[in-house]
Amino acid sequence: MGLLTLLQRASLSHLLAFGTTAFIAYWISVYIYRVTLHPLAKFPGPKLAGATFWYEFYYDLFPHELRFLWKIEDLHNQYGPIVRINPLHIHIRDPEYLDDIYASGRRKRNRDEWFFHSSKTSPMGWSLFNTVDHDVHRVRRAALSPFFSKRSIQALEGRVVEKIDILIDRIAEARKTGENVNLLFAAGALTMDVISAYAFGKDWNKLGEPDWAEEELEGYAKMAQMGPFARQFPWVAKVVIMLLPPKLVTKLSPAAALVPRNRALFKDMIQTAVEEEQNGQLDKSASRSIFQDILQSNLPPSDKTPARLSAEAGLLVMAGTETTARSLAVILFLLLDTPHVLDRVRKELAQYMPRPDSRISLAELEAIPYFSAMITEGVRLSHVVSSRMPRYAPEEELKYKDWTIPAGTSVMQSHYLLHTDPTIFPEPYTFEPQRWIDNPSLRANYFLGFGRGTRVCLGINLANAELYLTVAYICARFDMELFETERGRDVDVVMDSVIGQPSLESKGIRVKITRDRLKDEQA
Repeated sequence: MGLLTLLQRASLSHLLAFGTTAFIAYWISVYIYRVTLHPLAKFPGPKLAGATFWYEFYYDLFPHELRFLWKIEDLHNQYGPIVRINPLHIHIRDPEYLDDIYASGRRKRNRDEWFFHSSKTSPMGWSLFNTVDHDVHRVRRAALSPFFSKRSIQALEGRVVEKIDILIDRIAEARKTGENVNLLFAAGALTMDVISAYAFGKDWNKLGEPDWAEEELEGYAKMAQMGPFARQFPWVAKVVIMLLPPKLVTKLSPAAALVPRNRALFKDMIQTAVEEEQNGQLDKSASRSIFQDILQSNLPPSDKTPARLSAEAGLLVMAGTETTARSLAVILFLLLDTPHVLDRVRKELAQYMPRPDSRISLAELEAIPYFSAMITEGVRLSHVVSSRMPRYAPEEELKYKDWTIPAGTSVMQSHYLLHTDPTIFPEPYTFEPQRWIDNPSLRANYFLGFGRGTRVCLGINLANAELYLTVAYICARFDMELFETERGRDVDVVMDSVIGQPSLESKGIRVKITRDRLKDEQA
């Protein structure tokens, strides 16, 4: 009797029973393999974490919410500096091992596909940030790097200050009307206008909108919160974001709707630039946009398609907006919350900015020791990238103490856990810029505010320009006080979605403008 005959005679209940048994047997065999025969089975860590991704699901999604990072900290306290945290990942908590994980030079490090729910063939993997392969990343980064070099940002400085001037005018108006200012949304409007103008040749005028960049910042935060879900159920995320009609996505999730909406916007803008390039109509001025120049770069044609460049644009705008905006808002909060630091910053600035409307350059600000240390300390405590950022060496076995980590295994170290390590940063939650002056090696060895290695943040120079210049101009011009803002609720990171986020109960970092040093002097 053949298998086909048996299947024809079998009842539905028998087929269901057989299917269920086969399903259970398969997963039991998978779990047994993962905890006994898998190359990572020998590494320390709970057996359940090594057996199933549902262990991470439990702490990141249900019943907890984006708390797996702190469970990893607990696991290190229990098992030591190297822990297997899921079937595929090894987490190392050792600051002396950073340069092996986030290597530079010719040591290849690929991006983890599972963690970033991207692949070499999916649109999510087309941007520089999500590019998996080391060599492809190197080529794509080479096309963008000149726009974010120190020299290029120095040339861009005047355009950044123009946007800061608009922000200053909006804050001055809030002083007149008595309106409170949400620093995160205001900072987001600034950073979004800067990056959109630089990327596309025209800003989006978020500084002119009544609610600043509230919709985008809240949308980006909620999108980031969806990351762990997309990691566990990538096919669901792909269907919702990539395949469903935008109107339906909006009904399902307003935050997720930002993705198809922005993708369409970016694709239209890139398509326009492509057509201008093909017709010989590209802007030849010195202030033309990033994507106009990319179209004339040495990238292969496959990397210049509207679909690929629109993915690049999306990540460029989001990364260039949200992370710097959050750092800027947190730094201003910390200054207001720590008056003796603010007083010292103002005394230093007064030597270069004797009047509230004095001008100062980025180079001058970077040369002021305490001011520069204050910015670094603020970035450390903003935890804009809090997560573990996995990398794997495709061709190299890694050695950690007595452990040999197989090639192709994703290894990582949480930025948040490093930046709150009391053995490196005594009283790690205290805003203390002096620590960077007293110990200059901290920045070179233990600072991950902008990442490290071959994938260090592309926009580090632009971000620093925005942070240094904006903080200086605001401190010189305005006196502010916190308005219904609490550090534990509105500032401190309690959720890890790659981006560190405060409580869902947060009302934002809000301030009241108590003095306009320029206008009040003139009155």
